[in-house]
Amino acid sequence: MKKAFTFIWAAIVLLMVVGCASAPDFDTFEADLGVVMPYLMFGDKTEGEHDSEAYLFDKVKSIGADSQGNIYAGGKAFNLTKYTSEGEFVAVLANRGDAEGEINYVKGIAVNSKDYVYATDSINKRINVFDNEGNFLRSFGKEGSNPGEFDDIGPIAIDADDNLYVSDDAQGVHVFDSEDNFIKMIGDRGDAEGQTSEFGWLATDKEVDHLYIAVDGSGRIDTYSMSTGEKLFEMGGLGNGPGMWEEDIEGLAVGPYNLVFAVDEAGGNIKAFKSDGTFVTQWGKAGLYEGEFASTESIAYDSKNNRIVVADEKNYRVVSFALSSIGL
Repeated sequence: MKKAFTFIWAAIVLLMVVGCASAPDFDTFEADLGVVMPYLMFGDKTEGEHDSEAYLFDKVKSIGADSQGNIYAGGKAFNLTKYTSEGEFVAVLANRGDAEGEINYVKGIAVNSKDYVYATDSINKRINVFDNEGNFLRSFGKEGSNPGEFDDIGPIAIDADDNLYVSDDAQGVHVFDSEDNFIKMIGDRGDAEGQTSEFGWLATDKEVDHLYIAVDGSGRIDTYSMSTGEKLFEMGGLGNGPGMWEEDIEGLAVGPYNLVFAVDEAGGNIKAFKSDGTFVTQWGKAGLYEGEFASTESIAYDSKNNRIVVADEKNYRVVSFALSSIGL
């Protein structure tokens, strides 16, 4: 009995230690890690390189990942397609087109807690929803300039309560509940204090009540309160050196330790910030080789495998990085 008690107590202590694992000391990270070798790359535009047309990529605009690590990719001339976390083709969820269940231009991808896949169609001004088996469920949305209607629909994000956030560069961010009911708008378009000049890629973090908005041409991230809709602060900005953007900011994702990951399209790197806006590190450079990027558009966090997945648009490929390789 004593041995059994000792074993049980040791197991409880181990669980407590694992559960209380602290975040890394971000102050020790190098500002620029340079080129980091990816865990995985797949896709190509060259016929004959692969056995299946599923790997003959057009420009990959949008990327997403579910709780099992499956990867979803799509674009303007790229069907919404599902791959495993190891890059194996699974299925095409939606062909390009205007009919029900089709998507003319996949501008954004997000996955909810049930692994239902949401994808925006920027041409048809609607959002298509697929279940965790890839079956088309429904679409909603219409063109318009009123709250809940889409004028310039773009990227999307889903929070921990399965609320959907839809970026509309003409209006702001539309928020819907899991039943597609419109809730509210966040953000006011403009250049004055408290406003956002452009509405691009989105990411949410319910734990810290943050909605992150990529302000494309300004090279910064605007941070809003998800609950109140108030603009809280900005991070990044145009400039040279780590933590700054040469030009456009593209994809956003929230990863471990509430870190915010963002893409520098012109600089060819991925940047990481703490949730308070403090810059931590960046990696990558512009180019065609492993660990390099050519006009990266979108990123997603694969929580199952602790990886950042990247849509490397003009290299016609998807790239996956193990965050453990940089100490995360």
